[in-house]
Amino acid sequence: MVTYSFQLENFEKWLADFASQLNTSVIDRVLTIPNRLGDGTIIAQNINQNFSYAVMNFKLDSDWEFHRESGSQGFVISFNQVEAQKEAPISHRQAIMPDKKNFRNDIYLADARDSASLRLSAGSTVKRLLIFCSHELAAQYLPAELFDKLSLFARENSTADNPMFISLTHRAMLKELFEIKQNDSLNQIRRLGSVIHLIEKSLHSFLRQEHSVLSRTVKKTDLESMQHVEQILSSRLEGFPSLESLAHEVFMSTSKLKNLFKQVYGHTLYDYYNKSRLQRARELLMNGQCSIKQAGSEIGFSNLSHFAKAFRKEFGILPRDLVKGR
Repeated sequence: MVTYSFQLENFEKWLADFASQLNTSVIDRVLTIPNRLGDGTIIAQNINQNFSYAVMNFKLDSDWEFHRESGSQGFVISFNQVEAQKEAPISHRQAIMPDKKNFRNDIYLADARDSASLRLSAGSTVKRLLIFCSHELAAQYLPAELFDKLSLFARENSTADNPMFISLTHRAMLKELFEIKQNDSLNQIRRLGSVIHLIEKSLHSFLRQEHSVLSRTVKKTDLESMQHVEQILSSRLEGFPSLESLAHEVFMSTSKLKNLFKQVYGHTLYDYYNKSRLQRARELLMNGQCSIKQAGSEIGFSNLSHFAKAFRKEFGILPRDLVKGR
């Protein structure tokens, strides 16, 4: 078991102290996970004394626990895509809550002055973006009303009960961030651009959630069930699962599932599935991984003209034009 307790000042210091505990070192802002513990990296960068971030991208072969003690005045935003092998208890202000979801796909806003803990089990795949922004910097760039709302939300709401959800837009941006290569000469600029863009999108998500009645009308267990369904729709792109099978997965009626998913994610089940698979096809074509016909087949289109029509409706461009402009 690896246990790391810290006070968050900035993420470069956080990573250096963690590396020291693991008896390894940080090279060019990158910590490579020792083979005995897992496989992957953690990258940290301070932009200035008021703003820093860390990118986690690894798989664990051991259990880890992080304990954040009361630290600097500021916000911590975490984007979490964690596939766990067993329960991953998290705690906030000493209250421990078992997180039984096999897959976390959410965004949390917290106050760095609050203590919090996270346990990651062996076998878990972890993709996380952590951002620290001081109150001073946030107050400088945000309207006073929005800053006050964020501060109140971060201080009064448990991180376990009030997540925002990673949308299709968030997912695509995070994928690009995690795929930036360390040998890319512009890697620091690319990462910073992605981080700033994700902050902007998360603020829009916060404002939408704040003006909605979602938290008052949907139970936490139902929100977790919708996250599970969302993960199924985002990963099984070769064919749309039956409505009955999805309802069976979360132990609810088909009518409740349809209405609840639309309420939480703003799309019908099929629309969300279709957007997910078309986004995957776009990534395949952008990366030059396959032909147009292969990309369409990969996501379940047997008819090339149907694929092209759906692609143009979603992105405003034909697949062949995207390939030509690559």
